[in-house]
Amino acid sequence: MDKKKIRQLMLNQLHNLPEKEKKLYTNHIHQKILTSKEWIESDIIAITISRGQEIDTKALINQALEEGKKVCAPRCEPDTKKLFFHYIKSLEEAVPSFFGLLEPEPHLPLAHKSEIDLVIVPGLAFSSSGYRVGFGGGYYDRFLSDYIGYSISMAFSFQLIEDNFAESYDIPVSKVITER
Repeated sequence: MDKKKIRQLMLNQLHNLPEKEKKLYTNHIHQKILTSKEWIESDIIAITISRGQEIDTKALINQALEEGKKVCAPRCEPDTKKLFFHYIKSLEEAVPSFFGLLEPEPHLPLAHKSEIDLVIVPGLAFSSSGYRVGFGGGYYDRFLSDYIGYSISMAFSFQLIEDNFAESYDIPVSKVITER
C-alpha cells in the first residue's frame, strides 16, 4: 500500500475512534511515556503541539513543564522543509500557523538539536522497527537524519502496521509506544 493510502486509512480510523476509547488509550500511552527511561533521563524535550485527531501532547507538555523540564516545540519552515524548535514556557506561547498547526512564536529562543534529549515524533502509521508514515512533508526525517538523542512516537495499536512502506530517506524512531 502506498503512503497516501496509508495516511487516508489511518486518518479515517482516527476519526472513527470513539472519544471515550481515545481518552483511555491516550492516558495509557502517557503513563508509559512518563515512566520511560527516555522521559526520566531527559531534561529537554522536543514535542509538537497536537491538533485534531492526533494523540494529545498538551498534557505531556504541561507535565514536562511541571517537572521542571525544558520544552521546545517545532516551527516548520515551508521554504526549506526544515523544523526549528523553540523553547516554550506555556502553551499560550503557541500561535496558529500554516496548515492550522500551533507553533511557537518566532521570537522565542531556539533549541539547538544537540541540546535536545528526547524528541516525541508525530505520525499516522508505524512499523515495528520504528519507521513511520507522517503527514507527508518529510520534516521529521530531515531532522532525525543526524539527531543522536532519544526519539519516541505515540500510537494507538491499530496504527502499527506491517507494511513495507519505508523508503531510502525514511528515518526510524527509537521506540513506538502504544496503549498495550
